[in-house]
Amino acid sequence: MRLKKIKVAIYIRVSTHHQVDKESLPFQRQELENYAKYVLNCEDYVTFEDAGYSAKNTDRPDYQNMMARIRSGEFTHLLVWKLDRISRNLRDFTVMWDELKEYGVTFVSKMEQFDTSSAMGEAMLRIILVFAELERKLTAERVLSMMLSRAEKGGWNGSRVPLGYDWNYEKKVIVINKEEAVLVQKIFNLYEKTGSSTLVAKLLKEQGEKTKRGGDWMGTTVLQILRNPIYIGIYRWNYREGGRGTKKDPGEVVINEDVIPAILEREQWERVQMQIDSNRKGEWSNRKKYTHDLSTKITPDLQGFLYRAH
Repeated sequence: MRLKKIKVAIYIRVSTHHQVDKESLPFQRQELENYAKYVLNCEDYVTFEDAGYSAKNTDRPDYQNMMARIRSGEFTHLLVWKLDRISRNLRDFTVMWDELKEYGVTFVSKMEQFDTSSAMGEAMLRIILVFAELERKLTAERVLSMMLSRAEKGGWNGSRVPLGYDWNYEKKVIVINKEEAVLVQKIFNLYEKTGSSTLVAKLLKEQGEKTKRGGDWMGTTVLQILRNPIYIGIYRWNYREGGRGTKKDPGEVVINEDVIPAILEREQWERVQMQIDSNRKGEWSNRKKYTHDLSTKITPDLQGFLYRAH
């Protein structure tokens, strides 16, 4: 039986473009090319590089390119600097490992000093993967614990600062942006007059107002402003899964009062919350888009305001 000629896929990755020394791309590349030449006795290799990509998933362009070529039967070996360069997720690595076995590709890690061409090498790989996954989860727990402690003390956890505020890098606190604070007050005032986040967004666009990131206003964006308790000095952290995900259990949410400078009076913020809630319960469910059947609930002056807004 004729042995297949060795061809090595070298994969290197760093999570930022600025990593240096032994974690840098040039260092990894040189070391792995030397390993291919002098340990695996192979001059036929292709180097794949993903700079600035995390290993939390496999959504990396050169990784995907490499795997496509492995599936085509091009390579006999996959060589990496160490395991966490290719994956920090046990599930993703298992999927990749199953594919490597299917295509007869030997996995080699230089730093852990093993290859899977032997039963012992494969066993060592599985043991290391379990501990790598454990370390990743423990690190995530430590980070969460640190952020939780900071939030409970009223510290800011690095999320985007909302409209009306800026981050003071020198003092490391949230401060009021006076110009944006005027816009926040305007949004709340308009909503109290119109009862419609969609109409408020329309009026803001007509008046040339932009969001904090310079975008156009939408009804959902307005609602995010109206629902945020930061404007009455309340810091709420860990409220949702991700930026706009599902709400978390109240027991997981951290709420601190009077730790942020307030822009609004609490009475106005609470009135707006009641108005939003009543809208959602259907008390104004018969209104048409940009048309408000509120003749029994609003004054003639407000009716004139709504008419001019159209």
